[in-house]
Order: sequence, then structure tokens, then C-alpha cells
Amino acid sequence: KAAFPEVMVFTDVALDPYNSLGHDGIVRSDGVVLNDETIHQLCHQAVSQARAGADCVSPSDMMDGRIGAIRDALDAAGFQHVSIMAYTAKYASSFYGPFR
Repeated sequence: KAAFPEVMVFTDVALDPYNSLGHDGIVRSDGVVLNDETIHQLCHQAVSQARAGADCVSPSDMMDGRIGAIRDALDAAGFQHVSIMAYTAKYASSFYGPFR
């Protein structure tokens, strides 16, 4: 951002790269997906990305309630200007070309 301030930075908000099961959520040992705990971590991830210079965070998980929680977390951390890209726009873009 310092070298090219006009470049928009988009980031992926998801936990599946950090999960050996490849699941979007935190999975308990008995296989139950922990929705609320996952959202808590996704909010931390989005704020961290905003602090690093993201102009737009792009959640690709499928946790219930994540968008409102991420917006609240970004706003509370002073990142009202950081956008959230809808999953549908992201999936329809070239970002997902290799995964189709």
C-alpha cells in the first residue's frame, strides 16, 4: 500500500486453509461445527487484514451470521471504510477460476 496506494487490496476471510479437514468452521472432536466460535475467529481475521491494509475483506466461509459480526468488528476497530465483498460476487469472479 505504501508503494502503490491506488491499488485496492482484497483479502480472503476463511479458516479452511488452517484446518486439516478443509472445513470452513472450527470442528469439535466429535465432528460438530462450532458456528459462534468460528465467527469470533473470522472477526479477528478480518480486523487483522484491515490493519494490514485490506480495502475489502471477502469472506468465503458459510457460517451463519458472519457478515453482520464482521461488519460490527470492523466498525468497532475503526475500519468503517473497509468493504465486505459478497460471496456471490467473489464466486462469480476470476478469483474462483481455479476451483471450478
